[in-house]
Amino acid sequence: MMEPQVSVTDMVDLASIFSHPIFDLAVRVFLGGYLIYMGRAYYADPLASFRGSSRPLPFDPWVRQALRALAGFCLWGGCFIFAAAIAVRVFGLHGYLLALALIAIATIATWLLLPKSPSANGRFRIWKMRVPK
Repeated sequence: MMEPQVSVTDMVDLASIFSHPIFDLAVRVFLGGYLIYMGRAYYADPLASFRGSSRPLPFDPWVRQALRALAGFCLWGGCFIFAAAIAVRVFGLHGYLLALALIAIATIATWLLLPKSPSANGRFRIWKMRVPK
């Protein structure tokens, strides 16, 4: 007797793989860590990725501040995702008080992880700007 042939789609059930607690924890920790890494990089030098990939941006202070604010939010989001993954998946915590505690923990972690400014006066120099005479 021949065994029934299994279809290709029945061989791997992606829903069971993605719903596995260890895989879920690994994906969330990786995503949070990547957001933290990229948020720190963009906070330190907000216009770094625009230098080589696009036309020159006008040097407006509000552009730098807006990009730094977005980078800070990404850094905070990465800290929140990382802390939530550990609290929910490892410790099994849930609820409104946990949400408030996670917001506070993510805010403190973001403040601790912010890169220091390269100069004492807090200004960032991107490049030496030559002023036309």
